[in-house]
Amino acid sequence: MIQKNNIDGIVLLDKPSMMSSNQAIQKIKREFNLNKIGHTGTLDPLATGLLPLCLGKATRIARFLIDSDKTYHATIQLGEKTSTGDKEGEVIETSSVDLPGDSEVEQIIQSFVGNQEQIPPMYSALKFKGQRLYKLAIKGIDVPRKSRSIKIHSIDLLSFGKNKLELVIKCSKGTYIRTLAEDIAREFQSVGHIDQLRRLNISCFGNQEMHSMKKITSSDVLDAFLLPIDAPLGHLKKIDISNSESSMFCNGLPISKNLNKLQSDLYIRVYDDIGTFLGLGQHSNDCLKPRIVFKSMN
Repeated sequence: MIQKNNIDGIVLLDKPSMMSSNQAIQKIKREFNLNKIGHTGTLDPLATGLLPLCLGKATRIARFLIDSDKTYHATIQLGEKTSTGDKEGEVIETSSVDLPGDSEVEQIIQSFVGNQEQIPPMYSALKFKGQRLYKLAIKGIDVPRKSRSIKIHSIDLLSFGKNKLELVIKCSKGTYIRTLAEDIAREFQSVGHIDQLRRLNISCFGNQEMHSMKKITSSDVLDAFLLPIDAPLGHLKKIDISNSESSMFCNGLPISKNLNKLQSDLYIRVYDDIGTFLGLGQHSNDCLKPRIVFKSMN
């Protein structure tokens, strides 16, 4: 039996269109014979763009990435509503389109900036009584969904015309751009769906470069594409500890540490005295408690 490769780190994939997020990780896993890999922030098969792949020990921080803000480049097709909310679905409703002038279009678009409640679409990976919503939707089953609080930080209107709107949207976690597109179309007294969607950025990665599937799979090794495990954790406070404290931390023992400036229970990045990332801890009752440890120490 061929031994699997244990590689730790993060790869920023520029996911191609017409490939599911799961298909993307399975392809990378096969190509490099990886032992463990996962992704954060599912992209629809139609969508392209940034899909972070967590390899090995990096899978343990995936939940810290999900909360990050995301930026999308979206094209909305007005006048047609589809069963899936994007162009892959069946057209189920049509409507005329009569876009107003520039200033009014801009005003309507900007009215969506801010906090709002959004009902997730049926074609999503959310679950209802243990079943994925999209699997129920395929069977023609519609179930009630609770609205979720989201925030649209900004919308830049790049262009409009010929029944299309081209936008760049920065939003909070949990935002469904397909639902936002339908809501925007409704404000124009019409219907609509997503024609093109690309994720440009996830805030915790800053301006780090993403890599195409072709470029990654054409390489013999992943080293050139790997980011360190702590790369997306810069928003967390950092602490350096001594060698003796490092030994305690890596063995799961709490360290007596008065960190009054740090709020209790928040996660903290922990490094040894030469800058090696050890893991994540929490400050509680004047102690630094190990929560996720990446480095073993005898």
